[in-house]
Amino acid sequence: GDPMTTSERLADFAAGLRYDDLPPQVTREAKRLLLDTIGCGLGGHAVEKGQMAVAYARRMGGAPEATVLGMPGKLPAANAAFANGDLMNALDWNALLPPSHVPPYVMPGAMALAELEGRSGRDLITALVLGMEVAGRVGRSLGGLRATKGGYPLPVWGISSNQLGATAAAAHVLGLDAGKMLHALGLAAFHAPVPSHVKYNYTKEVGYAKFAPSGWMAQGGVTTATLAQMGYRGDTSFLETERGFWAMNAAPAWDEASVLDGIGSDWVFLNAAYKFWPTCGFYQSPLDALTALIDEHDIQPEEIDEIVYAIEQFASIPKYTTTEPNDHIEAAASGPYILSVAAHRIPRGPGWQARELLEHPGIRALMKKVRHEVNPRSETLRHQDIEVEGRPYLSHRPADVRIRARGQVFEKSLDFANWLSIGVEGCIPTDEGLAEKFRANAEGVLPPAQTEAVIDAVMSLEDVGDVSTMMEQLAAQELARVSA
Repeated sequence: GDPMTTSERLADFAAGLRYDDLPPQVTREAKRLLLDTIGCGLGGHAVEKGQMAVAYARRMGGAPEATVLGMPGKLPAANAAFANGDLMNALDWNALLPPSHVPPYVMPGAMALAELEGRSGRDLITALVLGMEVAGRVGRSLGGLRATKGGYPLPVWGISSNQLGATAAAAHVLGLDAGKMLHALGLAAFHAPVPSHVKYNYTKEVGYAKFAPSGWMAQGGVTTATLAQMGYRGDTSFLETERGFWAMNAAPAWDEASVLDGIGSDWVFLNAAYKFWPTCGFYQSPLDALTALIDEHDIQPEEIDEIVYAIEQFASIPKYTTTEPNDHIEAAASGPYILSVAAHRIPRGPGWQARELLEHPGIRALMKKVRHEVNPRSETLRHQDIEVEGRPYLSHRPADVRIRARGQVFEKSLDFANWLSIGVEGCIPTDEGLAEKFRANAEGVLPPAQTEAVIDAVMSLEDVGDVSTMMEQLAAQELARVSA
């Protein structure tokens, strides 16, 4: 017959992937990303986006199938996936991997169905790897977000490819064969939201969906996979032709070969950049520099006359420089707010964008003294990473920070960001570092013994016989009272 299309070959790979196909570094990174992402979800109870998502899912009610992080009882798998997806992306603290943000979109549906179906830890690992890989491969085939001068995005760009990843992961848990997997992915292409990332970048008061709706796409993973299992048909040529998924996403071109090149041996999701600080990738290195300076010189917030952070040009657009954030989403994107919080020595944690800090008089006053400058090294090194070396990510994150205080100037420059700079010696988070972040996120949501049990279960997930036992450890005895 005819040679297989890219859509068919992708579905074939998705249906056929097995735990035994995964090298040790792949399973290890999947577990680290799962731990990090679940932690961010527990921390999401600290802000309104997370709280409302849980309240909405509870209101929907229904059969007790799957756990919502930090909530008592269970909900239908699709509702649990919605709540967990929104919780995991509430703080902007989750890892970056190709094409941008992936785990909060891709993980919750597979988690909910693995719990419902009583699947093993190995089954869940395989599904998560698959989901992240499909999202990353299709995503990168549509072009890079930061491919243009100054690190500015393309005119239209988004992470709609995550819907394909969410569906692939969920469908794998359900054991769909290649034929039904193809229909599931075809449905996903039509369930995927419009590419909204650039609208988000240029909109200060963007609301709680952020750059793309994580809960909605996570729920869509459960929906499309379950419908396909029942025989619901999808578009089986969703990637192909001049009207395929790339054109539906207004991508300038489609690098078809990159979807399948090296699939199953060259794992694109391993390019995972973790976030040490609960905010945008932009601010990781300036926060590293600022906190080092205030610790070294014992600078108090009331002594500070000015903070200047010199990073990439794209960080100068109004969304990222506002000194009047209205909510936690705007706060997470505001350089002045984030640096002001750090200068006040607020312990790094999920409360960084909580309502109490947004209204803190000292933080509000200091924000007015924080300003962004364009760092010429940012463009030089972005060009080097992306265009000269052809990396799929930014490794260099140059930051120059100057604090004027006590009639002096304190300065520090960095080329790399702790945790975020991939492949750089000394920057990659240790397992213990990720566990510490998890504990900070779980505090006040889960009891300490439960927190430790989850860390142990996730980090040895290949030995877990039934995922539902681990997921039940993530339920709270009562709903967390995190925000005033």
